Amino acid sequence: MASSAETTVRTASGIQMQHGDHIDTIESVDAVFRAQRKLSFAYGAVFFVVTLAIPAMSVWWESWYATPVWGGFTVNYLVVSLLYYLFLWGLSYTYIKKADKLDETLSHMADEIAAETAVAPVGGGENG
Repeated sequence: MASSAETTVRTASGIQMQHGDHIDTIESVDAVFRAQRKLSFAYGAVFFVVTLAIPAMSVWWESWYATPVWGGFTVNYLVVSLLYYLFLWGLSYTYIKKADKLDETLSHMADEIAAETAVAPVGGGENG
């Protein structure tokens, strides 16, 4: 049973869920999932490649782990102890900014759908 804040509505394109003034259509939910999946997989792939590159370079590039560059520290040590964490913070910061921008864009899309959609409660006055 739906609460008073959540009702099911019927439009020309099918059944949708309404939460207050916000209307979720199948198309808008699908667009949100596709956009979020694209963003998440892109950032996940970058994370995976960089994380895998560190031990891979230790296997194939001897100067990566055997040549001291500063105070006896090797490039591998400097990358793993400092630069990798800076990379992770930068990656998470850019992901958050892009996710917030995506959320704002999709919120506007949902508002446009709500404005365009003629809403009639299911079981209310019209036969459809």
